[in-house]
Amino acid sequence: MIDKTEIKEFLVTVLKDNDVNLNEIDDNTIIVGENGLFFDSIDVLELIVELENKFKIKVKDNDIIKNYFKTFGTFYQFVIDNAK
Repeated sequence: MIDKTEIKEFLVTVLKDNDVNLNEIDDNTIIVGENGLFFDSIDVLELIVELENKFKIKVKDNDIIKNYFKTFGTFYQFVIDNAK
């Protein structure tokens, strides 16, 4: 099973921000936008590509609309539910 630390490290790697402290990321941490980890639209596209490559997850447009990418908690659950 994929643990939360692995997903946190994955997010920080995709974001390419060494200033993000993994211990500060919790289930309520917002992923996209200025109030969160600062993922912008380009970062989200890169995140989707990396998700598909690393975890063999096919991300559909509806997955983003359904707020699976809103907080770390929702994102983590999405990965757990869909990883192959």
